[in-house]
Amino acid sequence: MVFIDSVLRMASSVASALQQRYSGFIHNRGEQKGVKQPEYGDLLPVDNIQNGDEYITALRWAFENKKIRNIALTGPYGSGKSSIIETFLAEDEKNIKKKGRLKSLIYRNKAIRKSALKISMATFEQGDSAPDRKNKPISINEDEVEQGILKQLFYKVEPSRIPQSRYRKLHEIRRISVFFNIAIGLALLSLLVAIFDAPTFEKHMGAITDFLPSHFSTPFFTWAMMVLLLVMLSCVGSYLYSTVISKFKVKEIKLPTDTTLQGDKETPDSVFNKNLDEIMYFFERTGYKTVFFEDLDRLTDPTIFVHLRELNNLLNNDDSIKNKPIVFVYAVRDDIFSREDRTKFFDFIIPVIPVINSTNSGEILLQMLQEADEKGNKHDVSEGFVLDVAPYISDMRVLQNIYNEFVVYKKTLRTSQDLDLSDEQMLAMVVFKNLYPSDFADIQDEKGIIKKAFLDKQAFIAKEQQAIQKKMDPYTDTITGAQQDAMKTVQELKYAMVGVLMGGFYVFEGFSQNNGDSPSVDAETVMCDDFDMTELLRREYKCICAYYNGWRKWIDIDTVLLNSYTDRWKLIKEVSEKGLQKLQENLQELRDKQHSLSGMTFVQLLKEFSTEEVLSDDVRSNKLLIFLLRRGYIDEKYANYINYFKGTSITKDDMNFILSVKNQTPLPFDYRLTKIPMVAERLQLYEFEQKAICNFDLMEELLTKSPTKKLTAFLVQLSDESENSWKFIDEFIDRTTQLDLFIKLLADKWPGMWASISANETLMYERQLRYLRAILNMADAETIEIQNQGGCMACYFEQHEDILQQLVSCDTANVIVAINSLEICFEALQIANVPDEVLDCVFDGCHYMLNDSMIQTVVNYKNAAALEKLREEPYTTIITLGYEPLKQYIYENFVPYIRNVVLEHATLSDRAEDIVDMLIRLKDQQGLQLQLIQKESFHLDSIEACAGEWVKSEDDKWRPIWNALLEKNVVSINWENIISYWKVYKLSNELKQYISLHADELSKKNIEVVPDNFIQEFILTDVEITVKEKLLPVLRMKDFNIALSSIDESTLQVMIDYQYFVFTVATYSDVDSVSSDMSLIFILKNQDAYMNLHEDISMTSNLLEKLLASSLQQEYKSKLFSAYAEEYMTKKIALQMYTLHMPVTKGIFAKAWTCVDEGEQEQLLLENCTVLDAVELAQKFKEMGGNHTALADRTRRHEVNLSATSQHIQLAKYLESIGYITSWEEKTFEPAVKKETSRKFLKLRIRRIKQSN
Repeated sequence: MVFIDSVLRMASSVASALQQRYSGFIHNRGEQKGVKQPEYGDLLPVDNIQNGDEYITALRWAFENKKIRNIALTGPYGSGKSSIIETFLAEDEKNIKKKGRLKSLIYRNKAIRKSALKISMATFEQGDSAPDRKNKPISINEDEVEQGILKQLFYKVEPSRIPQSRYRKLHEIRRISVFFNIAIGLALLSLLVAIFDAPTFEKHMGAITDFLPSHFSTPFFTWAMMVLLLVMLSCVGSYLYSTVISKFKVKEIKLPTDTTLQGDKETPDSVFNKNLDEIMYFFERTGYKTVFFEDLDRLTDPTIFVHLRELNNLLNNDDSIKNKPIVFVYAVRDDIFSREDRTKFFDFIIPVIPVINSTNSGEILLQMLQEADEKGNKHDVSEGFVLDVAPYISDMRVLQNIYNEFVVYKKTLRTSQDLDLSDEQMLAMVVFKNLYPSDFADIQDEKGIIKKAFLDKQAFIAKEQQAIQKKMDPYTDTITGAQQDAMKTVQELKYAMVGVLMGGFYVFEGFSQNNGDSPSVDAETVMCDDFDMTELLRREYKCICAYYNGWRKWIDIDTVLLNSYTDRWKLIKEVSEKGLQKLQENLQELRDKQHSLSGMTFVQLLKEFSTEEVLSDDVRSNKLLIFLLRRGYIDEKYANYINYFKGTSITKDDMNFILSVKNQTPLPFDYRLTKIPMVAERLQLYEFEQKAICNFDLMEELLTKSPTKKLTAFLVQLSDESENSWKFIDEFIDRTTQLDLFIKLLADKWPGMWASISANETLMYERQLRYLRAILNMADAETIEIQNQGGCMACYFEQHEDILQQLVSCDTANVIVAINSLEICFEALQIANVPDEVLDCVFDGCHYMLNDSMIQTVVNYKNAAALEKLREEPYTTIITLGYEPLKQYIYENFVPYIRNVVLEHATLSDRAEDIVDMLIRLKDQQGLQLQLIQKESFHLDSIEACAGEWVKSEDDKWRPIWNALLEKNVVSINWENIISYWKVYKLSNELKQYISLHADELSKKNIEVVPDNFIQEFILTDVEITVKEKLLPVLRMKDFNIALSSIDESTLQVMIDYQYFVFTVATYSDVDSVSSDMSLIFILKNQDAYMNLHEDISMTSNLLEKLLASSLQQEYKSKLFSAYAEEYMTKKIALQMYTLHMPVTKGIFAKAWTCVDEGEQEQLLLENCTVLDAVELAQKFKEMGGNHTALADRTRRHEVNLSATSQHIQLAKYLESIGYITSWEEKTFEPAVKKETSRKFLKLRIRRIKQSN
């Protein structure tokens, strides 16, 4: 024991020294800074499980319990049962080591692992790509299982430990052992021959001696030769045994007779039963007392467990086996037996909680990634991705293998090839590979479920695009049809239709069903906008009714023509109702949707459409694949994640494309290519002239390289204006990252490209702009001019006022080049956010029309504050602005500017001096001058301020202008302006009208500047009399020398009214010669002067009448009446004397009595009765006769009745006063008939006078 202890201490010290010497080296190798550590993990069970203490305790207790022979670890697949067993064995070994060096050496053979066997009979399943069917297990019968167990038992140990066993495994044959065995055998055989058959032995020895040369014929050499022969025979025998004889097996020996020697025949017993003695022998010889069975529950036949249970009992009951009890430990799933059977079969059951399942696999994978990161192996895998795919992984071995394969794939495909591949997509492919290995294998042959998914996608997109195209076609037909139709309105089309159908100049009456019938629908109804022309076809009208020269005529309808016009009507009506803009928007929306479908990934596609619509039933049944596709973890580039590409290799998809080009069978434009440079290299130049070459990926690749002949050929065939080429171009611009270069190169090869784009009514404005921006971004002036076929590009610029805003993203210099080279002239322009350099180019270069909108834009750009004044002061604002390019542009185009800009304003209020400037610049445009004056609100203090110098030299041209100034009342109202005008144009009608309008104001103005000759002209001209009435009082001639006879009566009357000239006998005569009425007025206006001169002025009865009836002073009337009444008495004077209160004398009365008629004598007498005495009155009563005769009778006393008038009452009073009557009274007459009214009368009593003899 002392010796052993010292040896152990020596060995321990040596081991410690070695560990100290090499541990640092090992440590440094594993953790050198910057060196990435391997991140692989094996798939074997671990021997240090976490949270497994209770499992170990339970197993230890079970092993210590001698009664327990059959132990079960139950749990689902991947729950960690094998790891528990390994941990248990490892813990057992650790416990032994803890006992100390000596005891560990003594008890190490007592470790469970040393006396334990592990048997695993896992079966596997054949791969099946159909996700809805379980994989078919590989069939293994009961005998094969038991044979497998026996093999694992017997092949565990060295054949030398079980020499009697028939199941010894093949082992290495040592030729040296065979050699010695043969040599010893031959030596013994020789000895036996020498003893029992000496003659024979001596005979052979003699032969050897004879064989030797004579000088070697001694006993020594004879025995030496004998030994040499034995050695040689031993060598040959050992060689033959190890190479040939050991491989022979005797199955049957046939003797010469009918007797046969044959090996044991197989019995129908089970393998265990047939080899039970072998098994018993094995455990007896080896000393194994523990057997761990793993994965037996995966076999389809549970009979094996019955046999094992029986075997365990036999082994433990075998007295020849010393190491007992023999314990069988089974790692099986929970449901291997029924509830009762499992507790009856097993002596102790330990349930195993799964280490990993679908709920926590994500955490474990995240831990793996984190550990790799800590070791310097960074993987760009997000937590979200891990949590996405983790629910599909529920097995730890699978998870570990997924991670291992991911590392291999990444470093092989991404790192070694330096490819820009996504870690997440690569990991997704590895997950799919591990969960669906059969489907993954199919990918390599371009088949399987993933390939089917992408084929489904292509088929769905093609179907959807076709459906969208069907919706697009009516819009395209409508827009292009309406665009090409010469008739733009429904009315125009109907008139054209009727004219064509009638075929001549007839009066259209309507449509009828048959020849000879009256119109069923009249012309008014047909021509109505809301009439549906399809009714003409639906009701099958046969004839048109028309009138010609008063006769009705029926004209047969050409149905083909009617159909064509109806179709055109539908197009025009749809455009008019929906609007061209709306139709274009709808069409572009469909086109965008169609284009977007081609570029949609599975993520986008499955977000917009359901999986039932997109994918077939087979694909939908694979839930993992659907999930990976929906999340974009597997996409169209999946081939990059599973194939190792050499420099010149291409994929099968790439080869399919090449073949389609060579066979001229075009594939979809969006057909995916992988090794695009290699594809382009393998295609010949002439093949780029074919339509089948159209592929988005290929074009993109060619654009990224330097221009080649192949790219040129590709572009040339795209410029053929075919529908296929245009479809490719219009879809490609939405995909390419080289848009500007593509359009530039295409424009170089297709001079009419922009003309085609701008004329395409089916393209939205924004769509056209994408092309225009691309052209301008890279094109030079020459290219721009070439694309401007027929002025199409310039026209496009001019038609869209927001064009410069839309081109803000373009290179400023190129936009300026385009503006200058195309000589663009904008009619309207929006300038917000447009670069100043571009606007300066437009405005400084006058690339715009002189209209109100553009001038507002220029002013707003130069001085926004002046914009408000521009509305009413367009010209003044520009002059004040001081922007010379604009001013010069206006001066060069002054007439259009005035006509199209200034005069278009509702109101104008430019400065007076600016208006005069405009009038001068428009001196040959009289119409515009007059319009300007009428529009402008301005005022001139002096009319001469308006082209005074020009008026003097070109008075005829400027006369209408000055007239307009007067008519507009824009000059100050004073005599200075009137005289200025009069000096040039005399007293024109316009001046007269002006004077007439402002007579009131002029009458108050200073007249010092007014010369006599103007006043004379004014007096003699035919100005309204009212005007003269207002002005003549102030317009006094300094030297009046006008012949009154030359003055019209109304003017003369005004002059007389205002005593314009002095009353003299001569002037009176002149006035009287003009008009007697005027002379009367002259007298009345100059009464005093007339009374002083009346004796020198002749009197007439007419004049006297007028004077007495006029407004002449009463004094002057009485004086003239007394002087001229008797001589110039008239009937009128006689009857008015009393009313005029004239001093009537008896002589005057007598003259008047003679002037009146008899019927008027009573009135004259009654009014002037006080002039006569009683005798004279009696005489006049008598002369009057009639009822007055009674009044003239004074010979007797009697009564006379008179009507009770005021004059008769006055007469009665006067007669009583002079004693002509004695009295009078007023009486009332009562009529005898009641119906008559009563009346009053005067009763006069005539005084009787004595008659003288």
